[in-house]
Amino acid sequence: MLLGADAPACIAAAIAKCEHDLRPVPKDNAGRAGWDAAVDTQLTKLGAKVLPTANPADTKVWRDAMVEALSDLPAMVSLTATKRAIHRPFRFIGEIETEVRAIAAEILAERHAALAAFRRHAADIDRALNPPAPALSGAGADEPFTAEQIRKMSPDIRSMGLKAGFMTQAEVDDALGISRQPDEQLAA
Repeated sequence: MLLGADAPACIAAAIAKCEHDLRPVPKDNAGRAGWDAAVDTQLTKLGAKVLPTANPADTKVWRDAMVEALSDLPAMVSLTATKRAIHRPFRFIGEIETEVRAIAAEILAERHAALAAFRRHAADIDRALNPPAPALSGAGADEPFTAEQIRKMSPDIRSMGLKAGFMTQAEVDDALGISRQPDEQLAA
């Protein structure tokens, strides 16, 4: 395997991961229940941080409301934001949603920047692996090569021009002064 040959697959996987992180909260009952539980776990920790003497049952209504309030964010973004919020200071439990949303905005910016960079890298690699055919200008594009141009070409270049259909064998022979037999002229 060539060094770096797996780069397109790695970048595609990174793009898929970023796109996955930006998916909305699941709509199906099982997916939604899993997300609700994960976010609730993080909110329980945040509630205990701000109200250390409160029983988790006392903050259940607040946590349920917060889970619903954060469901408008992408699933992984809201979960990651609630995890990161544990490192932020809070005086009141009412400050938590504002801070979680601010953290979510940072995460969204990170994910979108990463996604754009990965897509640029994928496009760069694709261009490097599949370069466009060089555009011909002048002779060969819309007009035939002149005899002088054909004579200046190396045999390898003439051969490529013949194979690509930019010139005919008859044009090459005429330019090089090679005479052809009458039956060869009919075949060309």
